[in-house]
Amino acid sequence: MDTERWQILCKAIDSGSLRGAAEQMGYTVSGISRSVATLEAELGFSLLHRAKTGVKPTAECEKLMPAVRELLFAQERVEQTAARIKGAEYGTIVIGTAYSSYYRWISTVTQGFRQKHPGVQFCMVNGSSSQLHDMLMQHRLDFCIISAREGGHDWYPLCNDPMMAMVPAAHPLAKQKTVPLKALETEPFIDTFAGQDNDNARMFERCGIHPNTQYQSMDIDATYAMVAAGLGITTNNNVNCRAGDKDIRFLPLDPPQTVEIGLACGKTMPPAGEAFLQYILPHLPKE
Repeated sequence: MDTERWQILCKAIDSGSLRGAAEQMGYTVSGISRSVATLEAELGFSLLHRAKTGVKPTAECEKLMPAVRELLFAQERVEQTAARIKGAEYGTIVIGTAYSSYYRWISTVTQGFRQKHPGVQFCMVNGSSSQLHDMLMQHRLDFCIISAREGGHDWYPLCNDPMMAMVPAAHPLAKQKTVPLKALETEPFIDTFAGQDNDNARMFERCGIHPNTQYQSMDIDATYAMVAAGLGITTNNNVNCRAGDKDIRFLPLDPPQTVEIGLACGKTMPPAGEAFLQYILPHLPKE
């Protein structure tokens, strides 16, 4: 089978549209559509549900995708190894982070690595720890900075990060040294990325806390704005707390809650990924 067609299928699924796949691969939309149709004809069943809002994999396609991503991952390893044998290095390393505070470090080590390996390209993505871990397991990225997750990956701890309460500066709780976890069950709570498997949700489940959710947000900037406006309180990772906002106070929780943050990577990687790992290990940020 033509692996390029499988690449096209993955791009369509990951971007959610044939147009998105076309833009990423430099094809026309009709060319992408024909490629998927050829695969469907070879396999004898549909791979994509097509709608005005985009495309989604069929149930049959979802069963195939783990094997397809393994195929493409193996192909990438073969191509990179062959390039290294010839004395050339190339490839694309995809790095994800759930914490924007690590963007600077990633950018710095990327710059240093590319000075030694100019043929290697980089792509940076963001998302929740669970989302990025799923992408890592699907070979859709090579490294990610996330909170500890279960699964088959190598793990390099970076820090034990305290969870913090975000409180409006005018709120009575802002005058205290800590915020009791139980206060989250009575004070109006702003739930960021509600329903997702994130650090807040895991903390609440671990501690048996049921927040008094009055507002929901799918954007951390919106959450900051709502807290600053006095609508309610919320919790956030310390590494993502923004110092200098006069309308918000960041206070430790009582009892203290911490999250282990680290660098996760696959147990097997293409040569470019292996070289990058060896380069960054001496430079891992601590605490």
